[in-house]
Amino acid sequence: MRRKFPIFDGHQDIAFHLSYFRRDFVAPEIPCMITLPGLKKGNIKFILNTIFVHPKLRPEKTVENANLQFQVYEDIYTEFGSEIMKIEDKKDLDTAINDNKIGFITLMEGADPIEQPDDLYKYYNKGLRVLGLAWNNKNEYASGPATKDGLSEKGKEIIQIMNELNITLDLSHLNEKCFWQSLESYNHTPLATHSNVRKLTDHPRNLYDEQLKEISKRGGVIGIVLYNNFLKTTDDRPTLEDIYKHIDYMLNLCGEDHVGIGSDLDGAEIKDFPKEIRTIANLQKIPEYLSKKGYSDDLVKKISHDNFLRVIRYNLN
Repeated sequence: MRRKFPIFDGHQDIAFHLSYFRRDFVAPEIPCMITLPGLKKGNIKFILNTIFVHPKLRPEKTVENANLQFQVYEDIYTEFGSEIMKIEDKKDLDTAINDNKIGFITLMEGADPIEQPDDLYKYYNKGLRVLGLAWNNKNEYASGPATKDGLSEKGKEIIQIMNELNITLDLSHLNEKCFWQSLESYNHTPLATHSNVRKLTDHPRNLYDEQLKEISKRGGVIGIVLYNNFLKTTDDRPTLEDIYKHIDYMLNLCGEDHVGIGSDLDGAEIKDFPKEIRTIANLQKIPEYLSKKGYSDDLVKKISHDNFLRVIRYNLN
């Protein structure tokens, strides 16, 4: 019988897609890439589940939509509480493991819903534990790759509150200037939840070697993202081999404790992901492929699960 590795997925836009596209969380997997049956079939143990407000809803409905997405997750915890639980502290991590439940750790992708830095306390009380300051564009706090601006004063202030609350910093969408400025004042272990190697695929959402090494130097983890354009620049659709190339490059550059998986499935259409990845259950194909490439079971498990879990456990209260 083929072994199923545990998977910690560092990036899934679950609430956005359930609410924005009115998808059914327990429906058959296609056309939804992420469903509860798929999570169980894929042996997904933990997820950084996002709060992501679509640009079409900003700024008028930013806060309203963020609160709606928080409620989507609360409804999931209520309806599917025997299988999924909210993670807010180290004790919750252990409970999820011991009770064999899927653990959701909430990540806000872009701080746009946080109208003032002090509002972060309110979102922390709702369960927010990981924060990426910007998405692709500029907001009140920071800038994504669409601009070259640095951190604002509000951005510096919110990082101090993140330090106080032990909120994990997600560096993935920040432009290069904000990446380095954020790390100047952030005191905990950072993540890049869904980013690839800029040297292999020259896309502004990917990270340069110096950035990858800085994350690993601080004990952090980079999650390989499966979006086609971040895996290769040619027109032909990526395969598991392309995913492997980014993983292997990062392993050689950063070490085996600093690479994970941040799929971003449902962040686009099925055609925008590698041929072999059609649903969340297909994430099992990645550790299987790494095993075929000669990686030991211990190394594969670090990449698929343990590395992200280590950082989240370290940062949580």
